[in-house]
Amino acid sequence: MYIPEIPEAVQFQSRSLATDSPPLSTTTFMLNSSGIAGLLGGEEALSTVALAQIYNRRKWLGWYNTPGSYTIGKHFRRLARSVTSDSRVSPGSGTRSGMVHVDPALLLQHDGWSSGPVFKGVYSGTSLHETGPLASLLMKKYTRVSGTIVDGRATQPVNVTIVKLEQNLQPETKFQLTPPLCAVIPIAVSLTTCTICGLYCEWYAFSMILLGILARGLTCVFIGSGELVFDHPKPSEGSPPGDGILGCDHELVLLKGHENVVNAVTRGRFFFHFRSKHACHMVELCSFLLFAQAIAQLICVPQSNLFGQLMFVFSIAISWVYNLWFLSYDKVEVREEIFRSVLGSPKLKKLIFPNRCSAIVSLLLFSGDDKRFSGDPEKLKEIMDGLLPSGALVWEIWKGIVIEHLRNGQPLRFDDTHWNHQDLPSDSDRSLLWTLLKDAEAAYAAFESNR
Repeated sequence: MYIPEIPEAVQFQSRSLATDSPPLSTTTFMLNSSGIAGLLGGEEALSTVALAQIYNRRKWLGWYNTPGSYTIGKHFRRLARSVTSDSRVSPGSGTRSGMVHVDPALLLQHDGWSSGPVFKGVYSGTSLHETGPLASLLMKKYTRVSGTIVDGRATQPVNVTIVKLEQNLQPETKFQLTPPLCAVIPIAVSLTTCTICGLYCEWYAFSMILLGILARGLTCVFIGSGELVFDHPKPSEGSPPGDGILGCDHELVLLKGHENVVNAVTRGRFFFHFRSKHACHMVELCSFLLFAQAIAQLICVPQSNLFGQLMFVFSIAISWVYNLWFLSYDKVEVREEIFRSVLGSPKLKKLIFPNRCSAIVSLLLFSGDDKRFSGDPEKLKEIMDGLLPSGALVWEIWKGIVIEHLRNGQPLRFDDTHWNHQDLPSDSDRSLLWTLLKDAEAAYAAFESNR
């Protein structure tokens, strides 16, 4: 009986995929390892880890190979060493003993979470040269809001926003958001490329992708065991209202509300809460793992074939693109969620004044709802001196006239007896006084229309 010979092509097809030569195995071209290390930065990946702390199930959002392991490890090491006890951060806060805090600014310093502008208390006289990050968020949010243009003498526009803070705050505010669906993309890509490298016996690339997944994943597990918390000091009993003026130059915000809420804006701080120092120690150990990953990639990735190197670079590139998207999209989402969680939806009015004099007088008018302020000439004079020129005779006479009308509850309307002041010797001084009084009248008209 004749048995035909099995074709050689069929024998090749029966072989296992794992024993086949990987694609591009015959090429002599090799990727430069230094180019791979310097291709993508780590600041985006670092910020992604920090911003992910606001999400639920944040422990499982970081299991993918990512660029910049050295940068992440360096900042996590500093973060782990910035531990302070609960009593040092918030004395008498009532939180459980043994908890520790770390400053998230070490991770968020590249994302614009800077300190806020200066603050001047209307009733208390409190003066803060630097406010909290929530004040910075508030200023950035209201700078983009459109306002009503006020008629008057045009020099350089000044924006005035009146914000009524009505929400009662909790001693501490925690944040929980649903993570975006796109978070599974870099995880799926890293696992897929790692599996493909294993099937084609690209063990150098396989081990480096797997090491990247484990290093970042374990770090996110321990960082995710903490909570991002917003905390602020409680006002003392019997203290005056916390209303005040936030900002300088051409952006001014009048905060009106309970002192507890105003304190949250001006003095509130963000912290990472951990149940014990153990998690922080584990984060420091993970930072050494990230350092080891950065060194191992420089050594092992060039040892792989071109196909394995391409799989490694592809996993890194997808993670980098995801980090960029996360920062461009979720940074705004995170800020909006933090703002809503702490302050709710404050009522606001924004007016665009044509000059600074009208803007400052409007602040005094909108602040004068409380008779303790409108009837106190010293507080009125202090606010005006801090925001307007002082010392010149014309300015001092103008301030005195405006303050007298405010103290007596009179409308800011003036006639010849006010600007033709006997203490002003020259016509130019009288002309300037008349101009400043007209600015005050324009501010009063805007106040009457928007009160």
